[in-house]
Order: sequence, then C-alpha cells, then structure tokens
Amino acid sequence: MTGSDLRLRTLSSGLNLAPLGISTGTTRWDFPPQLVDDGHMLRGLRRAIELGVSFVDTADAHGEGHAERLIGKVLREYRHHAVHVISKVGRLRGSAPHPYAGPRVRHQLEQTLENLYQEDLAVYVLDSYDFGPGDRYLGPVIAQMRAMRDAGQIQAIGLRGPTSIASHQQIRRFLWLVKEIQPDVVWAQVNGLLPAAVLDEGESLSEFTARKGVGLVVASPLAHGVLVGQSNRRELDTLCGHGVCPEAAAAVIEGGLRELAGRFGSGRGTLARLVLQARLQQSPHAVVAVGVAEEHLVDECFDSLPGSLAEADLLHIEDVFARIRLGLQELTGGYVFRERVGGAG
Repeated sequence: MTGSDLRLRTLSSGLNLAPLGISTGTTRWDFPPQLVDDGHMLRGLRRAIELGVSFVDTADAHGEGHAERLIGKVLREYRHHAVHVISKVGRLRGSAPHPYAGPRVRHQLEQTLENLYQEDLAVYVLDSYDFGPGDRYLGPVIAQMRAMRDAGQIQAIGLRGPTSIASHQQIRRFLWLVKEIQPDVVWAQVNGLLPAAVLDEGESLSEFTARKGVGLVVASPLAHGVLVGQSNRRELDTLCGHGVCPEAAAAVIEGGLRELAGRFGSGRGTLARLVLQARLQQSPHAVVAVGVAEEHLVDECFDSLPGSLAEADLLHIEDVFARIRLGLQELTGGYVFRERVGGAG
C-alpha cells in the first residue's frame, strides 16, 4: 500500500487530499543555483507521483520560481495523475514596490500557473504578514484572493501560521489576520523540535484550526531531515540561534534519536515512520508535506504508511521530543519555545 490508499482528508470544501504529500521546501534554495543538482528533486518528485502522492507544496520564493518550474516539468510528464499544487505568495517583490502592491498577487498567480502548467491551485497561501505601511495592501489583497477563488483559479485561500518560537506580537498578528482574511487553510511548520504554536488560553494551532473548521497543512515534519539523523546546521541555527555550538545541539538531538532507536529499532526508514505517523495522529484534520530532496527518502516516507502508533508509543515519542527541546533550551540559556505543559498539541 502507498500513501494514496489512506483515507482522504478534507482540507477545505471540495478539496480532499491524501494525508501525506511532498514539499520543495528544502534548504537546497540557500545555495547558489550552480551548486544544486536538480536531478535529485526531479527524481524525488517523479517517485512520489508514482507512489500516488496527491499534492505538492511549493512557493514562488523557492528558487524564485525554479521549484515551480521543476514541478511543472514533472506534472507534464504525468498528465494523467491527479496531483494538486499548493503554492505561496508574498515574499517576492519583483519590479513592484511591495510583494502585495497593486495587482501583484493576481499577476504572480498567473506566473505561478504558467510555471506549473496548471489551470488552478489547490491552495494559495499568503506567506507574509507584511501588507505595507498601515496594512494599505491588505484590503485589495483580500479582494483579489476571493475573486480568484470565485473564478476557480484557486480552490482555497491560505495563510501562513506561526511557529512555537513566534513572539506574542506575531501570535496576536496572526489571530487578527485570521479574522480579517478568513482563510480556508492555515499552513505552518510543525515537528518534534518545533511543536504547534500555542495561541490564546493554551490552545494549540492544531486545536484552533480544528475548532474553526479551517484546514491545516503541516510542513517540515522531519525538521529538514534533522529528525531522521541528517546534519543541517541551518535548521539548528534557526531553532537555537547562531550563538549555540551546532555540535552541542546535534548531540542533544542524536541522544534522543538513539533512545527512539533503542525502543523501536534502527532499521532504514524507522525514524521517518515514527515521526510521520505521530504527526498524522496528532492532527487528524491536517495533511502533512514532507520535503523531497532524495528519491530514497521519498520511499522511506511513503513506506511508513499506512499504520498507526499505540497510545503508549505515541506518548513515549512525545516525551523524547520534549526532553530534546528542553536540552536545546538549556544550551541557549533562555526561553525558546512557547508550548504548554503536557504535550505539543
């Protein structure tokens, strides 16, 4: 069985997706284009489609449209496979005075669809909370997004959600934007090192979206490979700050992963299976997008499904992750994560 055999999840009205998809949100875009091998991503995308993936998560800012063009190349090869695409807008300014200025959002959607060789997007995510001085562009952007949804160019309006290292000000900003924009879907990075953000009165982002009837796209479930034993200094710097020794942070994480291996085994794909099954069980209304960089990693992720973890195993995994986060906080000498006591949510 593959991920396509699992029960579909409703992300928004009329949009039903398999729970596990893939994302181009990898750290490969931090390197100069001449140092990046597109072949790895192309092979990973092809393999995911062959395994029955139902959606790909990307952004116009990933390589300034290059990721979208790679996806478009593959989707043309697999025309008879129904693959939805989630993309984002709000980071690239182009020649406009602001990423959200004037008709910029509509024009960027047209360029994104051209890159992808698609007629519509499943979800179009507003990727930035900066809508210009005094939010001057917010009203026009909302009008454009709703018009594009009404015209069938996008199926759902998305909004980036906060992470657990977001400030109180950022949390308040997100909650206010939800009221103004009324998104159909929230997109957010959530994983064992970066648990779901805590909003008002101890409610997690996962619980908030479920209560509001808003879809949730969970990105970076493997923490850009860190939770399956890969080295990623950029991710560690993001979590702990540039003043923390990356070797010390990696040692804390490796200790937790060894504990998981001691209980569940160290076979190929075991960590991916544990992490992805735990994330899918914790947010039953969400879909999860795992980064694609290598073909064999795609196999490992999809081999982990279907299946579910016993409650005791799920609690043990969360306990290990909580102790890893505590160890990382001790390294920073300060408060890093905003999370409630008793779980990641």
